[in-house]
Amino acid sequence: MMSDPAERSGKTDVDTLIHGAMAPGFLGLLLGQIVDRLVEEGGPAAERAGIQAPLRAFSFISLLARADLTVTEIAPRLGVTHAGVIKTEKLLEKLGYVERGQDPDDARRKPLRLTAAGREEADRIAAYMERASAVYRDLFDEIGVDLFAAARAFEARLDERGFDARMG
Repeated sequence: MMSDPAERSGKTDVDTLIHGAMAPGFLGLLLGQIVDRLVEEGGPAAERAGIQAPLRAFSFISLLARADLTVTEIAPRLGVTHAGVIKTEKLLEKLGYVERGQDPDDARRKPLRLTAAGREEADRIAAYMERASAVYRDLFDEIGVDLFAAARAFEARLDERGFDARMG
């Protein structure tokens, strides 16, 4: 017996689809929505902190605050394509935060490095990320799950046996 109005009409309601029995299959959709929301809602706090770089570039800047790295070195660390790194590099160059350097030991190697303005921005980002980490920890306590640890464990299991293998 069908009790749901969407089922009675012969159509599957969107909410029923992504919140019903198949909901775990839409994990990627939910995670994407959460990331988009965090980026959108994190923007005003970043602006109040004096940060001009886009939130999606914080990890890029944070890496370069620790070491001068080439595009080839950055891409796997961030899990993005070379093209994605170059796109972010160009944006950060326009903002005056990043420049290409020269490796004195290898003329072929052209590491990216932060400018003085980029280092100042990296300091603001580090302070912002400390506060963001505290907010996330509070949220994890509220829901009773360390979502970051769970995501890392999830990723490790996929590394051991990928999704396609699990699908058979």
